[in-house]
Amino acid sequence: MARRSQKTRRITRLKVRNWRNFREAEVHLAKRAFFIGPNASGKSNLLDAIRFLRDVAKPIGGGLASAIADRGGISAVRSLYARGHRTEVVVEVDIGDDEIPAEWTYYLSFTKAGKERFPTIFKEVVQENGTIVAQQERVGAPDGAIFSETLLEQALQNTKFRGIYEFFGSIGYLHVVPQIVRDPRRSLERGDDPFGGNLLKNINEVAPRSRDSRLKRIAEALAIAVPQFADLRLKLDAGGKPHLEAGFSHWRPNYSYQTEEVFSDGTLRLLGFLWAIGDRRGPLLLEEPELSLNDQIARQLPQMVARMQRQSGRQVLMTTHSEALISEGVGLHEVHRLVPSDNGTTIETASDNPNIAGQVKAGFTVGESAMPLAHPQGIENLGLFDLVDD
Repeated sequence: MARRSQKTRRITRLKVRNWRNFREAEVHLAKRAFFIGPNASGKSNLLDAIRFLRDVAKPIGGGLASAIADRGGISAVRSLYARGHRTEVVVEVDIGDDEIPAEWTYYLSFTKAGKERFPTIFKEVVQENGTIVAQQERVGAPDGAIFSETLLEQALQNTKFRGIYEFFGSIGYLHVVPQIVRDPRRSLERGDDPFGGNLLKNINEVAPRSRDSRLKRIAEALAIAVPQFADLRLKLDAGGKPHLEAGFSHWRPNYSYQTEEVFSDGTLRLLGFLWAIGDRRGPLLLEEPELSLNDQIARQLPQMVARMQRQSGRQVLMTTHSEALISEGVGLHEVHRLVPSDNGTTIETASDNPNIAGQVKAGFTVGESAMPLAHPQGIENLGLFDLVDD
């Protein structure tokens, strides 16, 4: 059977069990996905399950033990709702496209047994088109160290499914913090900073022709969103550190250029968003891309994503609290509501909710129909609290 193009592959299904907020939850994913829900319902933790697979597959500094340690250990990863004799943590994904949604299936369950100081694999299974190509399972093995590494992270073992390994390694995560982008020391502290510390460094490392072309397209978008914005370029200072310079028009004939140090928070976040969605890589995970942006700009972000996806093919999964973000050109199948309960958080796709679907059919937007259900219960009473001592 012919292989699918790497460009079109995406995560088509994600299932977790005993993972942080979730006792058990499953969701089917399109090229775009928007996760909504009240604070602490598990939106970021759901994205982190995907990041976790990327961290396991990292060739340097990765692996199961490292990925779990970075998250505070098994006790921090395992859901508080887990109970019964089967409390191992499970992450399972299908990888494919619209034609073959489950070209690959990867299943991993792990736990920390007894007094062992390291996490061990309970079961790991890799399938290609429904056929098992690799697996391991711990059944009464006394030496847990034998099952402390996944097949995924072992180069000699993953040759049969190197496509999954490379796919997980291409997953990106971005939550731009403007103060971090402006800090020139941040890029020296770590090679992979999801908060934007190495954003300028990454831009600088792209081949000049490709980089300048992308910056030109970003400048055209920013010119619509930011008053007087006219040009965008990358320059190196005397010490060799990269800086973005934006040209602003005014009454003088030449542009006035300013570096990222004085960009507004919204401009920096929008710039990081536009740069990330233009990468021809694996799934991109975004946290609340609407932060610091005007609602009218937030309404356009999904269309920007769709337009860039036609070129890059990159899947984009994002969390949001913005009604505006899911109100223009967003389908019911793309919006997923996280519903917390006393038995853990569950996931409901908007197209499966008859009330939401009925309102959209009646002429309301997806945002107007779905977002009110994502608000915390009793939120209208929050303003009644008196926090001043008598």
